[in-house]
Amino acid sequence: MVSAYKRLLSGKIAMTEKTTSIHYIAALVTSLERNGIDPWPYLSKFNIKKEELKSLTTRVPFSVLTRFTRYAWAVLQDENLGLSSKALPNGAFIYASRLAMSAESLGQGLTLMVGLYNYIDHGYKINLVPDGNDIILELVLKDPSLDDYHFLADFVLCGIHRFGCWLTGKEIPIKSVTFNFSPPPFHTEYALLYGCRQEFNQDKLSIRFSRSFLNLAIVKKYSDLDDYIATTPYNILTNPVDQDNFTTKVKRIIEAHDGPDFPRFEDVSQQLHMVPKTLRQKLKGEGNTYQQIKDVIRKDLALYCLQQPNYTIADIAEKTGFTETGAFIRAFKNWTGVTPGIYRKEYLKVI
Repeated sequence: MVSAYKRLLSGKIAMTEKTTSIHYIAALVTSLERNGIDPWPYLSKFNIKKEELKSLTTRVPFSVLTRFTRYAWAVLQDENLGLSSKALPNGAFIYASRLAMSAESLGQGLTLMVGLYNYIDHGYKINLVPDGNDIILELVLKDPSLDDYHFLADFVLCGIHRFGCWLTGKEIPIKSVTFNFSPPPFHTEYALLYGCRQEFNQDKLSIRFSRSFLNLAIVKKYSDLDDYIATTPYNILTNPVDQDNFTTKVKRIIEAHDGPDFPRFEDVSQQLHMVPKTLRQKLKGEGNTYQQIKDVIRKDLALYCLQQPNYTIADIAEKTGFTETGAFIRAFKNWTGVTPGIYRKEYLKVI
């Protein structure tokens, strides 16, 4: 299974640039046109046609979304991308992030950042709500009808979460996400975006993660901020992992492995010149386990293979290292909230 993943990464199995749902493009088109701006002269550079927006299951390269988002920021002069009742002037995130970086811990930093955003009247409010051992990050939009495709909701919730991961150099797992709307046509995108259980038709728009992460120290410096901003919005919509942490190092070892299955944890530890107990502790400190890392790799490979109409569900189960198709289906549903068949039929439209 791992050797198949390695061939995929090396290009021996055709793999295109990382993509995202076209509904984000549709959201920006709707907003720009609502504000009297014709986006199609710009979009024509990327060979995107108007009729493609009718099928919200189409995917586009992230590079296109990144450039189009920056274009929208520039012409609208609004970090909310015209999706809220009031504009948020460009540059607000820089001020908020520098304020957060002045704190010692993530909890203090997020409190300062949220406080600044709530001080400005720009169409939404952010709440940090303690709930037992968890913290709930809640977003309240003053006019949700302007956020037709829920782009702003994703952008704010993921933006604060991803920034917290970057500030601390740690991957902070989201436990659950709640939406105060029904599942949209592109709802399976949320499995990739949030990586956790999704609950629709709830009374809140929020994400939940462990409160213990608020005690993490802020390790980034002001001089690092320019590099972070230069990768926006890609870094917000892809859930990146710090490239220097042990989770990423373990992933690299797995992806380079030539065996028919995953390498033994003891072998991975040896390659990192550590005893297994120490590596387990390092991964635990990043909110991960070896099994969770393997599941992420299996999920990534499964999502890719489901885009290929020539692969049956049984083929994909075998390629992802499952001896039984039923076990793969149960695991995939646990990862994404839907079965592989529904994911392929309703989202990818390849059968």
